[in-house]
Amino acid sequence: MKKTVTLLLSGVIGSMVMMSACSKSSKDEAPTGGKVDTSGLKRSKYVFVYTGQGTAAGTYIVTADDVTKGSISSTNNGVETDAYSFIIQNNTIFAQVYGAQGPVTPYRIYSDNGQVGVVGRVVNTFRTGVYGTVNSDFWVGGSDPRGNGVGELFLFDAVNLRLAGKSTTDLKQITGTGDNAVWTGVFQVDNKLYMPFYKFKPGANGSPWDGQYGSLDSSWVAVFSYPGLKFEKVIGDDRTSFIGNWFGMHGLRQIENGDVYAWSTAGAINGVKSKKPSGIVRIKKGTEQFDKSYFFNVEEKIKSKIARGEYIANGKFLLSVYNGVAEDNVSGGRIRMVIADVINQTITEVKGIPEHDQASFRMQVFYEGDGKTIDYVMEDDNKQFYVYVINAETATAVRGLHIQGASNVTSIARLKY
Repeated sequence: MKKTVTLLLSGVIGSMVMMSACSKSSKDEAPTGGKVDTSGLKRSKYVFVYTGQGTAAGTYIVTADDVTKGSISSTNNGVETDAYSFIIQNNTIFAQVYGAQGPVTPYRIYSDNGQVGVVGRVVNTFRTGVYGTVNSDFWVGGSDPRGNGVGELFLFDAVNLRLAGKSTTDLKQITGTGDNAVWTGVFQVDNKLYMPFYKFKPGANGSPWDGQYGSLDSSWVAVFSYPGLKFEKVIGDDRTSFIGNWFGMHGLRQIENGDVYAWSTAGAINGVKSKKPSGIVRIKKGTEQFDKSYFFNVEEKIKSKIARGEYIANGKFLLSVYNGVAEDNVSGGRIRMVIADVINQTITEVKGIPEHDQASFRMQVFYEGDGKTIDYVMEDDNKQFYVYVINAETATAVRGLHIQGASNVTSIARLKY
């Protein structure tokens, strides 16, 4: 799967340009960090990151007051950025460039009129292939190990805006086969980090895109310590395929009762198909092993495969599923949206969202925190991006905000101010 990212400016120069784009307000200039106390903040804005249309189009961080109606564009709204990945922690957007030094630039809403601006210095990391938040003040990033099998992790302090720790692991030792372990995400489970992975051997030319995949008929999760970021063990299962997908940052989640659920597309890669069904497995709280008494065979139930997934609440996930088993690759294809209740093992199709093309890498969603509402960004067949507001209790959706002039949307979040 190739990923094309147009870097508009270098990390340092880009941050200078973005700082100048934000004018002073009735508050002080943008702060340089610190813990954000959101308890007294009464206002909020939705924040989107999107690339405009056309070969010379830029990428922008833009804001909206409401996702249920209206439209937004980058005209007189937001700042330009050179990043692709955005991690939200401590009421801050961390913009991560997908490049050699993976520079990270932090942004916040810091003015009375809701302007977004840089809040600290640019921090160099490395080419970051996976990332995930931990507790409320930190996030973890992982390197792109497909070419060399060396797994680097860093711990980012979202309060003091600095690197707080690093580790390096020989991922070939994790697989025990000589293949690389290529992780597909990093997720907090209690006081550990769970990192699903697949096995991969690069081709003769050393390309991280072309090579030979290990078994598509097993699931693996590497367990790392936190905050030490040290490898501890591998959890394995053979009832479905590998969990998540490259650069998707999805596939595994710990829910409110402490149990962990993980899901697999079990699709084809480079023409090779998994023999196992697409489904959901479970790791009971505190066990660090797959629960052999639980397997939610999604493919058998709905005659289709899981494409992407994000957690809502109360054991319910929003899944995109391929519109027919024939379209079973790990990317691309036509999809429809469903609500999966992993506790009761039920699937309910979401009414109000048309069939559409699967987005690259991951779904762009924001959970509203009310137990039922999730905002889903989708591109329709007219190449227009809209937010669909989904009610998980009724499995219904209503089309809302129109994101004008976008060719790609890579993030949706909400910041208080």
